[in-house]
Amino acid sequence: MRLEWLEDLVAVLEAGSLNEAAGKRFLSQPAFSRRIRAIEAHLGVDLLDRSRKPVRPAPALLGRQEELRRVAGDLGALIRTLRQAEEDAGSRVVIASQHAIATSVLPELIAGPLSPLDLKIRLRSANRSDCAAMLINKEADLTVTYRSRAEVAAGPEAYLEECVLGTEALLPVAAPNFAGELSGETLPLIAYPPDVFLGKWMAEEILPAIAEFSRPDIRVETALTLAALRLAETGVGVAWLPGSMAADAIDAGRLANLSGRLPAGEVAVVATRLIGARSALEQRIWSVLADAAKA
Repeated sequence: MRLEWLEDLVAVLEAGSLNEAAGKRFLSQPAFSRRIRAIEAHLGVDLLDRSRKPVRPAPALLGRQEELRRVAGDLGALIRTLRQAEEDAGSRVVIASQHAIATSVLPELIAGPLSPLDLKIRLRSANRSDCAAMLINKEADLTVTYRSRAEVAAGPEAYLEECVLGTEALLPVAAPNFAGELSGETLPLIAYPPDVFLGKWMAEEILPAIAEFSRPDIRVETALTLAALRLAETGVGVAWLPGSMAADAIDAGRLANLSGRLPAGEVAVVATRLIGARSALEQRIWSVLADAAKA
């Protein structure tokens, strides 16, 4: 059993409902439901009573609340002890980021500003809500994720500290031959699921703008920007991709930048850490990132 699974089950027991438990775990309700189903598949046991609305913990789970809480606490303490021992002996750091950032922004940071620190870095890529959960559970030292302009303006939660590292353009791109045919009543799109950051961003900023002159036609939905890039290259439809990820394909002529014809956007790239005691290594990393953001 993974630690986050145990903590998911404890959250269900403490909250009493799936929706409230998802909030405690900083996840959307659909994402949390998928996590619970993954645990059930792993164990081969139904942990929720789905015959009632709202969904409640199953009797088998209700009888194990104290045991689950104790095991989760012990395992969490063991993981933190082992990680602290490794950090004390070396320079290991865990960074969690969205998939797109792990393949575009982070390589530049690691090879550039962070390189002089001689770090042993473990990258963990996931959707944004899972990155937040890793940070809260202390499974990651910091996260690097996208934030909308509204989110940056609102500021972080009271227990978090943020550093805006820069901005990233989100560009509409398509295969060159496909781009020349964008004149119909419908616009074939490669979209992102509504429960991930880029899906919400598209729903709020892109789809309403497209609806003013065309009918969006979602051909494929994927949570992976790399998959969206490849689908766009093969002519499936228009995808909105981070500029740093799409740059090589645009320069090589495999993709056309349609920013002059379709709405584009911009998001912030933000590093986040928990407020509180931290090691000297963590503080050095944060200082380097802050300096790089000012440059």
